[in-house]
Order: sequence, then structure tokens, then C-alpha cells
Amino acid sequence: MENSSKKLGLALSGGGYRAAVYHIGTFRALKKMGLLKKLNVISSNSGGSITAGAYSLYHKDFEKFENTIKKGVKREIVWQAAILLIIVLGGIFTARYWVPFEWPPIVFSSINLITIAGLFFLQFKLFPISRFIEFKYNQIFFNRKKLKDLSPDFKTTINSTNVETGRIFYFSKESMTDSTYLVPSEGEERINFKHEDFPIARAVMASSCVPGAFSPVLIARKFYQNPADARKINPKLVDGGVYDNQGIHKLTFPKSSSYCENVIVSDAGNFLPTRNWTFNALLLLIRTGSIFMTRIKNMQMMANLYREDNYSTVAFQSLGYRYEKCLGEFIKMLQNGHIDQVVIDAHGISPADIEAKNWSKIQTQVAERINLNAIITQGCTQKELAIARNVKTGLSKLSNEKINALIKHAEVITEIQVKLFLPHVL
Repeated sequence: MENSSKKLGLALSGGGYRAAVYHIGTFRALKKMGLLKKLNVISSNSGGSITAGAYSLYHKDFEKFENTIKKGVKREIVWQAAILLIIVLGGIFTARYWVPFEWPPIVFSSINLITIAGLFFLQFKLFPISRFIEFKYNQIFFNRKKLKDLSPDFKTTINSTNVETGRIFYFSKESMTDSTYLVPSEGEERINFKHEDFPIARAVMASSCVPGAFSPVLIARKFYQNPADARKINPKLVDGGVYDNQGIHKLTFPKSSSYCENVIVSDAGNFLPTRNWTFNALLLLIRTGSIFMTRIKNMQMMANLYREDNYSTVAFQSLGYRYEKCLGEFIKMLQNGHIDQVVIDAHGISPADIEAKNWSKIQTQVAERINLNAIITQGCTQKELAIARNVKTGLSKLSNEKINALIKHAEVITEIQVKLFLPHVL
């Protein structure tokens, strides 16, 4: 493994169009601080993969990158997919009425049973919603580009969850695979994929494939190095957030080729609402999935910020964070021994002040050093924050008001958190 002590990684969370736009603000802040040129790895999930893919393609023209995302999220996808679904369902359920009425009742009963069985066993083939959304992703964001077109200047890792193995299946310019296939069990052979011509839009679709709402993404036979391997395994790829909604796992796992010692996490995750519609099985399933993903996010945050044996120094920012609370949380973590020595040294905090517990003095010193008050004045108003936090997860088009509020908050909270928790990389 190359020396990772100098590697800087960026994790982009899921959250549909909300996340895709939110992360623009993160990129703006990193550009302002001169960190974009230092990025070694971008790891993304779900809506964050839209931004990661677009940045990797267009990063040499930052304005084009921004405009691609901002214009794209003003295009409607959800209702177009819904209309397509209604048309297909309508065709299936009206087909039985084409049977002449003089035919015996058993024919109608048989048709009904066949229809139900077909919907049960062939749902993904009858309703390939993911292929339609992939088409729209290509049209709006990626212009039919392939994995080989991703930037060679840094590694871009687009993550999905493989239902077959229960692990991450990732896509990058260098490869696409799942560790189960890469390092097989004893007696099994390694399975390799031909990744170069795999469509970026399909990789992003796999990364954002919400279980239950969209059909899983499959790997076509032509993308196997050995076509016969397509009979041995059957990867079914769904939203990367099922396994790791922040995209942080690949960056903080020491054995990963994407491991980085310094990590910035851009979390577009919204508050889990306490009121919601759960009056049928589908909505209950969606709600349950949201609870699981929120729990995973919280566990990952605790593991990477508050454990003493963590391997990476992490700056974590979120849509739910408040500017005025960030420094106080930093001081609490310092008090409890959760701030790395390299961060303490970069802030010029003296061991004597820590020993004497001069927390007020340290807080004032750090605030002045990063010019905290000046940064906060550039942040969102309460009204703008409410607008940003009320944007739902999904692929419904966003207004300029919502876009601007999301970007503004991400830009300011990123600058605060990076200057607090990763001062040594600036």
C-alpha cells in the first residue's frame, strides 16, 4: 500500500437530488481552501454519486461541473417514472378484458392467477424502472460516459450494496468488484470484471437504487472477464446507503485500496421525521429502511469520531449541524481525548493549557485562529436553513431557492469543520 499518511479522501453521502446539490457547497468550500487539488479519493453513495461522477468528468471546468448538477436537478425524473409504471400496470390489468366474455369463468381465473404470479416472480423484468432512470441520468448528467472516462487525477469510487453477498460492490476507473469475488473463499476462483466500458450512469443508478422503489441493477454477461462466470454468481446491486450511507467505509478501512488517513465527510442526510405515512406495507418498508440507514450513519459517525483507536482523522459535516455549536463540540471532544495530536499541534494548543483545563482560553484561541465569526456571517439565515432541511430525499426537481440554500449551508459548514478538525491539511 502506498504511503497513506498524505492521502486526503472525501466521502459524499446519499440523499437523492438533495445530496447531489448539497455536495456542490462542499466542493466550493474545498476549492476556496485549496484542497481540491489535494484530493486523492472521492467515495460516494446514492445521490452523492451523481455529484462524484459529474465532478470526476468535469473537474477541470468547475463552472461546467456546477451547472451540470444545478441544471440537472431541475429536471423531473420521478413523475416520468411513475407515469411509465402506471402505463405498464394498466396494460397488464386491462389485458384480461381482451378475453371474449363467452369464454368459461375458469379462463378468467387462470388469467388472474397468471397475472399475480407474473407480478410476483417477474416484477423486476416487467418494471425495469432502474433502466429508465439510468437513461435519464445519461441524458441529464453523464452523456453516455464510461468508467474509463473518470478522472485519472484522483480515484473516484462509486459504491452500491450487493444483495447477493451483503457487501459493497464498487465502481472506479481502475476496477469494479466486490471483495467476495476479489478474494474468494478457499476452493473458489476469483471472478474478474471488464469495467472499462461499464456506463457511469449505470454505476450511479446502482448506487442510488432504493430497494423496493427501483429494480436492482444487474451485471450483464459482457462485463465478465470470463463469460462463464456469469452462471456462477448473480450480483444484484441496490443503494449503497444500505451498507454505508456516508461513503466513509472505503476511506477509513485500512486494508482498502481507497484508505486515507485524512477524511472529509459531507453528509446531506436530513433529520428522520417523527411523523410519516405508514398506512401500508410499502410505506412501512420504506420507513423501516430509513430507520436502518439512520442507525448505520450514527454508528459510523461514532466509530470514526469518538473511538480512540480510529485509523483516520475525520472532519464530519452535516446538513443538520448548527454553525454556533461546532466549536463547542470540538472542545468537548478535546476534553474527552478524541482529538488527534496532529490536530492539537496544528491549532497551536499548548499541553499546559490542556493540563490546566483552560477550555475557555483554548476555545477563544481556536475561534480566532480560524476566524470563526467571519465564516458564520456567510451562513444561512434561519429561513434558508428551514428551506434546506425541508428538501425531501428523492429525484423530484428542485427550485433555485432550495438549490441555493443547500449549497450555502454546505459551503459554510464544510469550511468550519475542516478548519477545526483537519487544520494540518490546509
